[in-house]
Order: sequence, then C-alpha cells, then structure tokens
Amino acid sequence: MTASITPEQAEILRLRDLLPASLRPLITIQAASTPEQIINLRRSGLWQSQGLILLQFRPWLSLPQPQRDLLFLREVGWFDCRNWLQPGLYQGIALVGGLSFLGELLAQNPVSVVLAGGVTGLAVRQIWQDQQGEAAHFNADDFALKRAQFRGYERREAARQLLAGLESAQRVDRTDALTVMRLQRLQAIAQQKA
Repeated sequence: MTASITPEQAEILRLRDLLPASLRPLITIQAASTPEQIINLRRSGLWQSQGLILLQFRPWLSLPQPQRDLLFLREVGWFDCRNWLQPGLYQGIALVGGLSFLGELLAQNPVSVVLAGGVTGLAVRQIWQDQQGEAAHFNADDFALKRAQFRGYERREAARQLLAGLESAQRVDRTDALTVMRLQRLQAIAQQKA
C-alpha cells in the first residue's frame, strides 16, 4: 500500500523546501483553524525564536504558485527581521540601561533611577519602532525578492508576483500610507528596465 499525500501536505512540503535552511527548524507550517487571513504568521512571544505560519488552504491553493511563493517568502522575511534579541546598538543600550536602572534602584539614587529608566525606555521604544515600522516591512519585501531570485525568479517578475499576491490575498487597505508605499515600491521595482 502506498500512502498518498493530500494537496495540503504536498504544499507544506513544497513551502518547507522554499525556506532557507537556517529557518527550517524555527518555522512550522499548518492549516489555519480560523478564517482570519489566507496566510498569517504567529510567534509565541517576543523572546521566542519559533514561528508558526498558518494557511487557509482553499483560497491559498487557488492563487497561482508564483504568488504563493512570494507571499510565503514575505512572511518568512517578516519573521526573520523581527528578532528582538538579535544583537544591535539599541539592544545593548537597553541592556546597559536596565542594569544601570537596577543598580541605581538598589543604591536608592532617585535621579539616576529616572535617568537610567528613561534611557532604557527610549532604547526599548526604538527597538519596537524598528520591529514594527516601515523599514521592517520593506526589509521583509526585500527578503522575499532576494530569496525568490535565489530560487530562479527574475527580480522584476518576483516584484510583480508579490504585488499581485498582496493585492489578491491580503485584503489590501489602500488608505493605509505604509501599504500604499509598499505597493508603489513593488510597482516601481516591477517596472524597472532590465
């Protein structure tokens, strides 16, 4: 008896093959139990390195494969660029500020406690903005385009497919300034001369 696999299982295997090798142990792909979005990324906590990509298979499989590839790679890029604990300037400032805050709190120095707490708060705010801001979205789009080029897509074609996928699958809000900027940027890439 040969075990046949369902179209959903075949798609999961195909998408796992698209993942960079370094992210395969970190990302799980499953069918979504609630009809929120066609593709949705969930991370258990900000400190956790594991991610879960949920797919609504019926509408997902109705999209052309290049659009599915680019939407999936975009979500993977969003996962990859949102690593809070990745060493960086603001993470270092937040760590030093937090330790200073605790030290000054133990020394009962109220002015230094306020200063150290303020520095820590500003660093954490900057990290949050970096993780949620427009640069993070642009980086996720770029990740998808670069990864697609690695998989044989031309950059302009990849941008066209990602743009079409976002428009058809993500219920794009054209009043959101960030979404409009992302779509315009992808359109510009898609229309660049070779």
